[in-house]
Amino acid sequence: MMKDSISKEEIVLSGAPAAPGIAMGKTSLYQRSRPTVSSQNITDDEIDHQLSQFEKALGEAKEEIRKLQDTQENGEIKELLQAHIEMINDPDLRKRVEIEIKKYNQPADAAIEKVFGTYLDLMDNQQGLLQERSIDIEDVRDRLIHIINNNDIQDEIEQGSILIARELSPREVIEFSEQNIGGIVMDRGGTTSHAAILARSMQIPTVVGVENASTSIAGRELVILNGDRGEVLVNPTPATQAKYEELMARAADEQSEMEKICKSPNTTSDGASFSLQANIEFKEELAAVRSVRAEGIGLLRTESLYLRHDQFGEEKQQKAFYHAILEGTNPHPVTIRLFDAGGDKFFDQGQQEHNPFLGWRGIRMLLDERALFQEQLRAILETAVQYPGRVRLLVPMVSSLQEIAVIKEVIKETEEELAAKTNTTHIDIQLGIMVEVPSVAMQAEHYAEQVDFLSIGTNDLTQYLLAVDRGNERISGLYSQRHPAVWKMIRHVSEAGKATSRPVSVCGELASDPVAACCLLGLGINELSMTPGALPMVKKALCRHSLDEMRKLAAQVSESITVSDVEDAFVKFLANE
Repeated sequence: MMKDSISKEEIVLSGAPAAPGIAMGKTSLYQRSRPTVSSQNITDDEIDHQLSQFEKALGEAKEEIRKLQDTQENGEIKELLQAHIEMINDPDLRKRVEIEIKKYNQPADAAIEKVFGTYLDLMDNQQGLLQERSIDIEDVRDRLIHIINNNDIQDEIEQGSILIARELSPREVIEFSEQNIGGIVMDRGGTTSHAAILARSMQIPTVVGVENASTSIAGRELVILNGDRGEVLVNPTPATQAKYEELMARAADEQSEMEKICKSPNTTSDGASFSLQANIEFKEELAAVRSVRAEGIGLLRTESLYLRHDQFGEEKQQKAFYHAILEGTNPHPVTIRLFDAGGDKFFDQGQQEHNPFLGWRGIRMLLDERALFQEQLRAILETAVQYPGRVRLLVPMVSSLQEIAVIKEVIKETEEELAAKTNTTHIDIQLGIMVEVPSVAMQAEHYAEQVDFLSIGTNDLTQYLLAVDRGNERISGLYSQRHPAVWKMIRHVSEAGKATSRPVSVCGELASDPVAACCLLGLGINELSMTPGALPMVKKALCRHSLDEMRKLAAQVSESITVSDVEDAFVKFLANE
C-alpha cells in the first residue's frame, strides 16, 4: 500500500549497518502476505485428504527451494537454503503436525500454524540470534500454508529500487536480488540474521532495525541508504545527493583497490612476511573469509552450537559444522575455541552471578561440566583425524597451570576412547590457550612451555588488566586497548613466545586496528586474526610500511606512559605515510 511521505524535508533514519555500501534510488515497499487459516475442524473422513495436502505442501516447498539453490553459485547461499529444506524435513515437526490433524481434527493449514507457533513462541523468549532466525521459520510456515490454500503470491518490485520491508527471509532476499534491487531497509532483524548475511554475501547495501521504516517511508520515495553507517536519508537535498554521488564513486575506487590488496602477497614493504586470519562464528561468514583471502581461521567461536541446539548433545551437528569450516578454508589452519560460556555470553543454569566476567566461564565451566567438555572434544578430535595438521584447539579463560594439566588428561582420555573405536593411533592437532588473564600473561613463558601456541585475547585482557567492565557504558571511557599497560603485557607475552619457540598470535579487536596491527608486527607478532571486513585495511597498512618502521613504532609505544602518548605515536606513524 502506498503511503504519504514522512516529510518533504530531508530526514535521517537510524538503524544498524548490516551490509556495507551506499545506494541511492526510489523505494519499493514490500509486505509479506500473511495467509488466512481455516477456523473449522475437519471430520474424520477428511483426515487422509488433509494429511495428503500437508505432504504435497512439503514436497512443493522443498522443490521451490531446490530450484532457488540451482540458480546460486555461492556455496554459503546454498547452505542457507539447505537449512530451510532441513527445517521442512524435520521429523519432529512433521510428527507434531500429523498429530494435530489426526488426533485433534485440525485442517492442515491450522495444524501448521499451531505447530510452528509453538516454536516461534519459544524463540520470542530468547535474545539475539535465535530471535532473529524466527523470520526463517515464519517464512517456511507461510509458504506451506500458501501452497495448501493455492495462493499465488506475486511480488511486484521495481527493478533497481531500494526495498523497504518490515522483515525479509533468506528466500525473499534471493528472489528480490534477481530483480537487481539496489539496497534493503528493514524494520526488524539484526546484523547476524540470515537475511543480513545473505545481503553481505550478495553485496547489497543493507540497514536493519530502522524502526517503522516500512510504515513511514512512501513508495517511490527518493532515499539514500548508507550501509556503512546504518543510516537512511529520506528526501535528500540536491547538495546531499551530490555529496553521496561523490562518496559512491570514491567507494567504487576503494573497492577496486581493496581487491588488489587482498590479492597481493602478505609481505611488508621490505619483504617480511605475516599471516592474516579471520574470526568467525557461522558457516555463512566463509564467503567473506574467502573474498578477503584470509589465511585460515584464527578464532572459530563455538557458542552458536549451544545456541542452536539448546544443549550440545548433537555431536553429529558439531562435526558437520567443523567439517564445513575446514572444507571452506582448505588448505589453511582452523583454530577452534572451546565453548566459552559466561560473562557476556548466554549460558545459564539458573545461577545468577554478581560478576560473571570473573566467574564460572570458559574452561572453568567446562572442567565442571565434564560431559559437555568431552562431547565437544570428541567432535573436534574426530574431525581433526580427517584434516591432519589443520586443526588447532584453543582453550579459553585459562588461569592456572593446573588447568592445563587437567585439560591434557581429558584430551588423552578422549583420544584413547576414539582410538579404541576407530583404530586411530595419532591425532595431529595443536593445543593452545587464550592469554586473557593478566596472571597468565605475566607468567607467559611457563604457560607457553606447556602448550603449542598462545593466542592473546586483547578484549578480555584489557578489561581484566584495567579493571573496567567493557560492557558498562558508564565507564566506557576508561576502557582502551591502546593503554600502555596493555602494550607492555603484549610485549611480555611476545618475548615469552620467542624464548620458548612458541608462536604467539592476537585475535582480539586490537588486531583489527591498522596502526595497532603495525605495532603488533613491530613487537614480533606476525599472526593476526580479525573480522573479515577489517582485513583489507589492516593488510594495506602492513604492506605499506617496513618492518623497521613498525619496530620503531613498537619501541615508542613501549615507552609510553599514558593512552595519549600511545595515540600520539600512532598519529605520527600515520603522518609519515
